This record gives sequence, structure tokens and C-alpha cells, in this order.
Amino acid sequence: MKSFRRMGLVFFTLVVTLWPASAAVADLAKWDQERVTALGAELAKACDELYDTFLKEPESTIGSGQATDYYRLRQVVRRVKDEAKHLSSALGNGEGYEQTLPIYESLMEMVRDAREISQRTFTSNFVVDKAAAAGDVLRRIAPYYDPKALEGG
Repeated sequence: MKSFRRMGLVFFTLVVTLWPASAAVADLAKWDQERVTALGAELAKACDELYDTFLKEPESTIGSGQATDYYRLRQVVRRVKDEAKHLSSALGNGEGYEQTLPIYESLMEMVRDAREISQRTFTSNFVVDKAAAAGDVLRRIAPYYDPKALEGG
């Protein structure tokens, strides 16, 4: 039960800290293509590791009535991984803020969905730790997309 609450807290923290990303560019951290590209690559790796760890989650941890939410969460985590890879690729190809903002916003919608579902699903500490690692990268890339990140939330 402790892991379940911790997973929900990780996703809740991500959403509260990073959602929404919709203000003027002037309110953002100065765009640093090299830095944002490096963070995008780090995020893609962290989300890939999160997904791989989630796939290794033994189904025996699924409580009765949680199976559907478990499979929904697995699907959302897969989509987060794919969207993070897309963001990384776009940044690596030299796309800037305006071109990548929709990808970032889409990624954050998926994080919100994952948080909601994770509140109803038990997951292991291994998954929670990988989610926290991905969240750390999201917190570092957020100031380039979300002015609220500069304000501290």
C-alpha cells in the first residue's frame, strides 16, 4: 500500500509542478538548444527505463479489481515513453521551443493521466523509483516550457 501511495505522489508532484505549460515565451528560461536537447535525451532514456521496469512488474501484484487500471497504466506509460522519445528526436533535429511545445504539452497530459490511474493501481518500489527519476528530468526541462516552473510551481 505504501508503494501505491508513493507512486501516486510522484505523479501528483509532476502534474502540480509542471501543468499547464501555456504562457508567453518571455516568462520562460532562456532557450538553450544544447541543454534542452541533452535533457530531452535524458528524459527519453528515463522513460524507456520506466516502461521496461513496468513491463517486468509481476502481475501477481495486481489486486482484485485493479487489473483494468493496471493495463491502462501500462498503456499510458508506453505512450509517455514514446512521446519522450519523440521530444528527444525533435530536439536532436534542431527543433526549438515553438516546434516542440505541443510535444511537451502532450507528454504532460499523459503524465496527468498516469497520475490519475496510478492512484488506483498498486506498483512496486522499482516502478516508483523509475517514475521519480523521469520526474526529476521533467522538473529540469520544465523551465524551458512552463513559466510556473520558474516560480517554483
